[in-house]
Amino acid sequence: MKLIINADDYGLSKSINEGIIEAYNEGLISSTTIMINMPYAEDAILKWKENTNLGLGLHINLTQGSPISNNVNSLVDENGIFHKHRKVENEEVKILYEDAYKEIKAQIDKLLSYGVQIDHLDYHHFIHLNPSVRKALINLALEYKLPLRTTDSDFREEVKNVNIKTPDIFSFNFYGDDAKWETIVNFVVNHRDCESIEILTHCGYVDEDTKQKTSYILREVELIELRKLKKHSFYKEYKLSKFSNL
Repeated sequence: MKLIINADDYGLSKSINEGIIEAYNEGLISSTTIMINMPYAEDAILKWKENTNLGLGLHINLTQGSPISNNVNSLVDENGIFHKHRKVENEEVKILYEDAYKEIKAQIDKLLSYGVQIDHLDYHHFIHLNPSVRKALINLALEYKLPLRTTDSDFREEVKNVNIKTPDIFSFNFYGDDAKWETIVNFVVNHRDCESIEILTHCGYVDEDTKQKTSYILREVELIELRKLKKHSFYKEYKLSKFSNL
């Protein structure tokens, strides 16, 4: 089994960056994904360049902050800020495929400009539910020959049908009240027949700046619970892998 434990939101804040790198150095995660349009993206890349065995993917972001490309009007409100994720996911705003493609490509190219070999693509929130974004994600994963996260079976089947690499199953369970080490153990045990699994985490440290950027503040709890996994010898039984090893 190829088990990927990925930490989302790399680059969102300095304290999250520090927590993710610490988790990697303790052997708790194998992969992370960077929000390249966030203020601490460069800090994240500098830290990664000292830890290059950590899989570094792109956390495609169309729902927080501002775009890095110009003239993608369908993606933003009257203030030039990305629409809230629920509006995108529920198609309450009309997202043009051309705008989604342009911005996602710009984010990929910006990450590549730092001399990074991108491990995979995934996405902030569930923006793949929007048809225009979904099409752009698939086309760009094909164009750049990159693996892609799939959070549900329908999307997974669609992605596999065009020969994009993706894990066999995905878990978002390690979150909120269920951010407990047992949640990960139970999911992996129940899916032992899968050749590859992705477990999503939001581990990190939370400072005052982080609290201004995200409502999810149980990131330090997740770190503690991942350490409990190690204490219970989980990582001796299940070796960690990366998307690039699929």
